Amino acid sequence: MGSLLTYIGLILISSILGLVAFYILLSLIPFLERKENLSQKKELLNEAQKQRKVLLKKYEERTGETIKLLEEELEEDLIQNEQDTNIAELELDKREEFAEREEERVSQKESQSLKTQEEIETKALDTQEKKLQWQETVQQAQKKLSATAKLSIEEVTEKIVNSYVDDKKLELQKTQRFLAEELNSSARKNAKRMLDSALCHYQPEFYWPKSTNLIEINDEKTIHELNQPNINLLEPLEEYTGVSIKFNPSEDSPSKGIIRFGGGFGVSKESARLTLNEAIKTPNIKWKKLQALYDKNFRNLEQEAVLLGKKAVEQLKLSDIHPEIQKLVGSLNWRTSYRQNQWYHTVEVATLAGILAVEMGVDENDAKRAGLLHDIGKAIDYRIDGSHAVISCDYADRFGEKRYICDAVLSHHSDLIVEHPLSYVLCAADTLSGGRPGARVNLEEGYQIRLGAIYDCINSFKGISDVAIMNGGREVHIQVHYRQVKEKDLKDLAQSIVKKIEENVAYPGQIKIVLSRKFESTAVA
Repeated sequence: MGSLLTYIGLILISSILGLVAFYILLSLIPFLERKENLSQKKELLNEAQKQRKVLLKKYEERTGETIKLLEEELEEDLIQNEQDTNIAELELDKREEFAEREEERVSQKESQSLKTQEEIETKALDTQEKKLQWQETVQQAQKKLSATAKLSIEEVTEKIVNSYVDDKKLELQKTQRFLAEELNSSARKNAKRMLDSALCHYQPEFYWPKSTNLIEINDEKTIHELNQPNINLLEPLEEYTGVSIKFNPSEDSPSKGIIRFGGGFGVSKESARLTLNEAIKTPNIKWKKLQALYDKNFRNLEQEAVLLGKKAVEQLKLSDIHPEIQKLVGSLNWRTSYRQNQWYHTVEVATLAGILAVEMGVDENDAKRAGLLHDIGKAIDYRIDGSHAVISCDYADRFGEKRYICDAVLSHHSDLIVEHPLSYVLCAADTLSGGRPGARVNLEEGYQIRLGAIYDCINSFKGISDVAIMNGGREVHIQVHYRQVKEKDLKDLAQSIVKKIEENVAYPGQIKIVLSRKFESTAVA
């Protein structure tokens, strides 16, 4: 029991002592924390002092470098400003010297001007005196001339003035003639250069096909059928196609003959030729059924004409060409002029026109369009009266072509005189294509007959001194005698010659008549 109490007492005493110790420890914790905080603060303060010293040192170093750089820049600026100031001072000195020189020069000019003015005034007085003296001399001379020639002073004055005016007119005419010759010479040189350049750029690779307008027959039976009296088996086809179809038996052999085709639409003529050529090869010709065969050939050729028109447009790299125009261009493949295929001629003219346009500074596409359109009238001139150039212009205008292109087309055979570079380009290209060696063929006999008829018509008029037929009979230059034909009668004479040629000569296309009357007076100084 006693030990238990002792044990309990010890436990109580231990607990009390533990509590006391715990209380003492609790009271010491803030003190210990404050002490630890003070030591940390001292350490932080020391560290901050160290960093402050380091930063101050770095700042001092950087500030020193910046100040040094600023001092160097300032010194450079001062040196540059000093140099600029010196240059400005030199420039100012130069300007001051120049101003002084100008002032001196102006002063000299003023003095010289005053001196010149005085001289002018003096000379004006002298001139006035001389003018009065000259007038007196003229009056005296006029009186003497009037007395000698027994004319009034007004008449003498008029004669002198007229003589002076005539001399000046003569000098002016000489100058004009000289300038015209120089311009013509220069123009000819430039034209030759341009044509040479165009021909060097153009080398056609195609061949020129030769069309045929006849069929040779070697079958006696067929010849017998065609040669029956009072029966024309070809007449129905001729009326249906609008093409002239004539049978000519051979005089040398009864088993040979020729069918000739002429006039009409080119596609119709070729269709009729193909129809008869195909029919003649069959054993039994059915003459009454030729129209159906003709219609088939005509449709095929019409389609081919459309394709040829598109081919021409694509080859020339043109756009917005009306389909009807393309069809007319394609149908020129079966139209010839002096045996020249007109489709190839049209494409060639358009190509050459484009090349010449580039040389002359004209729009290339406009020149090509004019070249493509210039002969479309030949495809339908069998049913429309007038020049093919007029027909071509009318159709081009009808299908939306520009007015100046239509005018160029109209002018390429002088149906309209247009002073435009495009017109000259088209005329030159057309002449190059038609005049190229081998392009056209004239039948010698018919050609000579036509030329002879033209000569006879012209020489039947009085006053003709010389005749020159050019361009295959398309152009005639006539020189008249200046004493027998007056200038006022030239127009009437030209119209009379044209009328007589139209009445007495058969010719394709047109003939241009150029009438000239020349009078020259030569004097040697």
